[in-house]
Amino acid sequence: MSKLPEQRNQLVYEPSDSQKQALGVMLFHALLEIRVLGWEGHSQQAADLADAFHNLPILMYSSKFDWSFFRNFLLTYQTKYSGTTGRLYDYVAELNEIEKLAGQKI
Repeated sequence: MSKLPEQRNQLVYEPSDSQKQALGVMLFHALLEIRVLGWEGHSQQAADLADAFHNLPILMYSSKFDWSFFRNFLLTYQTKYSGTTGRLYDYVAELNEIEKLAGQKI
């Protein structure tokens, strides 16, 4: 029997209050970046960033929040735009730090 399902289940849980607060701040950064990308004429990148984040406001309040699933969306976005000269916030690194906040107050 594979260990993958057990490992995956460990990454599916409702974020703690401190994690939700930090995820909200990360969403704030994404919205700011989307706005600037739009102003600068980078509509496809803005759309891709919105696509990476659009489920977060609902799912972060769910017991079925899947950290790996969200991380994959962010990684796809960052990989696609890593060579661009525009702004690029490191959302994957931020998510990794947020994951460590379980049970902590920020």
